[in-house]
Amino acid sequence: MNSEKQVPKDSIKDIYSESKHRIRLILAMLGKYEPEKINPLPDEKSFATISNLINSIMSAAQFESENQYRNAIVEISNWMNCAFNQEYLTKNEKLYPNPLFAVRKGGEILHSFLHRDLRRKQFSSEEDEIYRNFLKLISSLPDPRNQKLDQGDVDGMIDDLLKTS
Repeated sequence: MNSEKQVPKDSIKDIYSESKHRIRLILAMLGKYEPEKINPLPDEKSFATISNLINSIMSAAQFESENQYRNAIVEISNWMNCAFNQEYLTKNEKLYPNPLFAVRKGGEILHSFLHRDLRRKQFSSEEDEIYRNFLKLISSLPDPRNQKLDQGDVDGMIDDLLKTS
């Protein structure tokens, strides 16, 4: 059963336009990173802002019907969301590629995929190669999506949820 939300193309276009703006902000805040160097983490305020922007991009793709672009946008933004935490970035900063470089590269690819004509549902051969290269790039890093939370983190999340409800 398909429980996907039906949203007019104009609305999806507006949502993606806003997401492109958020990606530009993320890329500007991250600056330039090198794959082989230890890159400095953004300051605490910028870090929180970037994290929130990544979260908002993840939710934007939920309104588009199933297709190659949507799946890639969800995959890349999910990886970025999980990788963009201080513990993961610090723990893996000496690896190649540097995780901050990979996060920035993911942002560049998201910007490209969000910038397409929404009638296109399948990658061009160039886009397919770009996506595959990104997957290859992040496969050399520990998968942040498989990280186990320690009990203190879980308790803190539960407390935060209870406070907001």
